[in-house]
Formats: sequence, C-alpha cells, structure tokens
Amino acid sequence: MGQGTDHPPPASSPQGSRLRCRAHGKMAAWLAASGGSLAITTYTSGKLILVSSFAGKIGYRLRPLARPMGLATRDGQLAVATRTQLLQFRNTLEQRPTPPRHGSDAVFTLDQGFPTGKLNAHDLAFGNRGLYFANTRFNCIARATPKKRFLCVWQPPFLEAIVPQDCCHLNGIGLRDGRPAMATAFCETAQPGGWREENRFTQGVLLDVQESRVVARGLCMPHSPRWHNDCWWLCDSGHGTLVRFDAATTERREVCSLPGFTRGLCLIDKYALVGLSKIRRKHVLDAPPVRERHARLFAGVALVDTSTGRQLGSLEFLTGGREVFEVVFLPGVRRPNVIVN
Repeated sequence: MGQGTDHPPPASSPQGSRLRCRAHGKMAAWLAASGGSLAITTYTSGKLILVSSFAGKIGYRLRPLARPMGLATRDGQLAVATRTQLLQFRNTLEQRPTPPRHGSDAVFTLDQGFPTGKLNAHDLAFGNRGLYFANTRFNCIARATPKKRFLCVWQPPFLEAIVPQDCCHLNGIGLRDGRPAMATAFCETAQPGGWREENRFTQGVLLDVQESRVVARGLCMPHSPRWHNDCWWLCDSGHGTLVRFDAATTERREVCSLPGFTRGLCLIDKYALVGLSKIRRKHVLDAPPVRERHARLFAGVALVDTSTGRQLGSLEFLTGGREVFEVVFLPGVRRPNVIVN
C-alpha cells in the first residue's frame, strides 16, 4: 500500500494497543482537495474515527462508543448505531470557510437518542420518514421511533414472522429517493441462527425491498448496498470486491478486488471509499475466498476510482484496529469534532 504519513492519537483501543493510522498513495491529497472529511466506525475497537487532511498529512480524532457500526449523515446531522441505542448528533457550530489550525469547523453534539436494546443494528440511513436501520436480530429493516425500540417497515419474503433470532443476517440497507430500496443478507433462511449453518460463502443475496424479491444470488457475505450514478453498488465482502449491479438487467460486474473483507461504502462522484477488514481463520466471519486471493489483508479504508477500478490510495490501521464497519464522507467539513458525553 505504499508509504505515507501517520499521526498517532493518545488513545487506546479495548484490544490494548493504540489505534494508529497511516495514509498511502493519493488518499491524503484527495481528502484535502475534496474539502471534506471522513467518519469511520470500528466496532471491535469501540471507536468513531474522524479523519482530516491538511498540508499533505492525515490527522484524526478518536471518540469512544459502545460497539459502533452503522453511520449516516445528512444536512448537518450524524447518526451512529451503537450496542443498545441509535445516537443522532447535530452540528452546533457555524461552519467557516477556513477552520483554525487546531480548531473545528463542525462540532456534532447529541441531539437525540433512540434506546433499542441489543438489536445488533447494522446499516443506518436517513430517509423521508426519519432514521432507518438494519435490525439484524429481528431480520428486518426498521425505523427509529421514540415510543418503541423499533418499528418494522420491511422483512424478506422468505420470512413469515418478526422473531428475535437473526435467521439470515440481514445487515445492509440502501435507500433510493429517501425510501428503503435494497437490502443484503447472508442467505435465504427462516431458521433461527440459520446463516451460521448455511454455506454463507455462496448463498449471499441482494434483495429488492420495494418488489420484495431476491434480485441477485451467489454472493459471499454481502454488505453495504448504495445507490449512486443511476446504479447500485455493494460489497461482495467475502471475495474482497466492490461490485456494480444493474437492477434493470440484473447484471453485476466486479469493479475491483481489494486486500481485505470489504464492508462499508461511500461514493463521491467517480470515487468510492471502501472499508477493509482483516479476518481471523475459523471465525464466524472468516472468508476463505478473500484469503486465497490476497497473501496479506489490510484494515482501513481504500480509495478507488470506479471509472477504472484502480485503487488510488488508502488509510491503513497500523495498530489497534482490525476492522471497519462503515465509512461516510462529511462534505464541506474539514475538521469535525463529535462530543460523545
């Protein structure tokens, strides 16, 4: 992944080592030119990572959260799915064209919290009717509500009841025009915990939510469906690939192969930011296909030119982090801060 710069933070992960990052290739230059910044979740390390770029160097802030996974941003808001609640932050600092060298041009403070209990909430997205999330424990797409732990808005057609038993490991949701439109799951089963027993390396599916049907099969532990530039993009995670899917023809094409378990996806113009995770042999999320494809796996975020499929750069976790769940781009915010307590 080349050489780069690093900026070690004074914070430790639950794994015992400090989370340290390094930028490679064009990542630092691209992020500086974009006029924005990144927010990344790593749940095993219990961190929300805020990444900025100035003077050719990457800088980052770490904020501790309980098992953070899904992330979503819209109109000065930032939402995070944690172990037992959905947290919705709002930027309370007026943005300035040029932030002070060591200051912040956006400060996100807690605006609202939705207690959920242990739903194993994965993907998160702002839509026309509020905050939607993948309720993995109950096998459905749900909406956040202050009155209940969740409001189910859709479940896969092969399920008949809302049960708290994570049958198919529904994990990813993609919105189009503000409505849930696609979902990813590891398999088609209504058996409690069935995804752990099925061959999840070949039975992953992409589901059309509005038509309530499976539109793609044969995926390997897929995640992160996203609508961008008139087509769908997703991570075929167990193969370590970024895939483009044409809903009209059901054709899917591999855009690029990356050295990690791909999960977490954000698209900006022709660029894709793809989360990469290391995997452990014999772990429930072990993925032999990507291990066989790459001699060494990385954890961090890859920058990909989707027009060519080339990886242009990356942000690599050197220590203290083995996985990424989500990455989002914060447009117009060059040095963000999040107040978590």
